Amino acid sequence: MREVRPLLSLAWPVVLGNLGLVAMGVIDLVVAGSLGEASLAAVGLGHTWSFGTLVFGLGVASGVDPQVTRAYGAGRPREAGVAALHGAALLGLVGLGIAALHLVAGPVLTLFQQPADAVPGAALYCQVLTLGVPPYLGFVLVRQLLQGGGSMRPAAWVALGGNLVNLAADAVLVYGLGYGVGGVAWATVVVRWFMLLALVALGWPILREAWPGWVIERARVARLAPIALPVGWQIGFEVWAFNAATLLAGLLGTSAMAAHTAALNAAALAFMVPMGLSAAATTRVGNHLGAGRPWTTAGWTAIALGSVSMGLSGLLFVGAPETVMALYRAEPPVVALGLTILPIAAFFGFFDGIQVVAMGVLRGVGDTRVAAWIALVAYWGVGLPVSAALLGQGLAGVWLGLSAGLATAASLGVARVAWLASGRGMPVLDESV
Repeated sequence: MREVRPLLSLAWPVVLGNLGLVAMGVIDLVVAGSLGEASLAAVGLGHTWSFGTLVFGLGVASGVDPQVTRAYGAGRPREAGVAALHGAALLGLVGLGIAALHLVAGPVLTLFQQPADAVPGAALYCQVLTLGVPPYLGFVLVRQLLQGGGSMRPAAWVALGGNLVNLAADAVLVYGLGYGVGGVAWATVVVRWFMLLALVALGWPILREAWPGWVIERARVARLAPIALPVGWQIGFEVWAFNAATLLAGLLGTSAMAAHTAALNAAALAFMVPMGLSAAATTRVGNHLGAGRPWTTAGWTAIALGSVSMGLSGLLFVGAPETVMALYRAEPPVVALGLTILPIAAFFGFFDGIQVVAMGVLRGVGDTRVAAWIALVAYWGVGLPVSAALLGQGLAGVWLGLSAGLATAASLGVARVAWLASGRGMPVLDESV
């Protein structure tokens, strides 16, 4: 029980910050929706492609966690700064590829036979967001450096402030200047630069202590890459598996797609809590290792809290699914389908809470490559094939497949944590990174 309070203290600001980031996307969709169906589809499609490429960079930025958290745990903030600076160099290379993918959004979406009236707007949206790639990756990296030392609140306050900037930017660029879909994208670019600069300013006392100077060594970047890149692959495997499942749901018709989107959104909101616990677990486990203290109690406590949080939300999905679906004001056919899959979402969410926290524990330990393999096997080896095989059972089949993938990820993740907790196979991190 002694780890519960520290973990919750670290987790709640992350939850609040993540909700702030989600709220920005909701605001953009509401603004786009006021411009008409084609604009809404364009922003939704563009955001899906943009985030699908950014997620790899998000993972790579999170890949500095093992070095950063251990350095802070050992009382050496300058070493944490060195790891983050070389992470920035690696992210610069990754960011070039992500920006290039933004520029080819139009041809790729056309190749995948997306709606012809939405593709031009989506392509414009992604082209503008190319300028938002550097600040987004920079924000995530600075956030990880601050969180590695236990400073979770600055990013939360900046995310909440970003919503106000986003509202103002949308009002001026979309409604005032009439830039349409392009205005929504430019507003996002403005917000991302604001968030990066605001986070640096708010966290400057901590960042100044960690700042190592402008000394970047190619050898250090090369040593960091095998640790950080697998985190990008791990998160990418998971996100793109869910994107693929959404495409499968789309094959079942408009009502199925709408029900899938509503249920997935409800599950995603509940998921913010274990996602915050995952970040807290990474920090706490890494700090313990850096200080030479046992880490297993913190790891198991975080996993237990993740399962409990999603178990509670699952009770709502099972006990009051009508209330959940009523929030989305959907048509009766959509509500009827949603009621069939929300009980599955309770099962789905329980394992989701366990797996995301287990992955956070593994990241804190520095076991990033095995975590990537777990994600590949669970989502692409189990989840999607089962969803495809059960597609004949309708939307419930898609969700049963996703549940199977998450159950596999949770089981393998917990098994790996147990293996490392026994003292076997603990990764040895290169302290010179």
